[in-house]
Amino acid sequence: MRVRATLISLMAGALILGCGGDNPTDPPEPGELRVTVASGTPVGAVVLTVTGPSITSPAAAAGNLLYHDLSDGTLHAVVTGAAISGEIMRFAVPDVGQVAGYQVSVQEAAGTSNQPLAGVTLSVVQ
Repeated sequence: MRVRATLISLMAGALILGCGGDNPTDPPEPGELRVTVASGTPVGAVVLTVTGPSITSPAAAAGNLLYHDLSDGTLHAVVTGAAISGEIMRFAVPDVGQVAGYQVSVQEAAGTSNQPLAGVTLSVVQ
């Protein structure tokens, strides 16, 4: 009986040591998040809004032009280019691990011939 009690105590101690002591959250990792576009039709311009904590330093991806207003934690932007696709812009954040805390929405989109487009999808990715 005494051996069994000792084994149970050792196993309980091992479980406690295995579960405790580690910080469950990773330290913040500052960096950039990217906005990507997907569309079945070539996109010439998109008006978008990004919301999330502490957005700074918006910049266009190579080959695109970016016009933006950043205020009150909201980024309003227009991205244009000959035919924008994939990564269209990026912005700095205090923790890239919190990508789920950033949302992007399409306000308007136009094709390369300036025709209105529907079905344009934007995403915020690491």
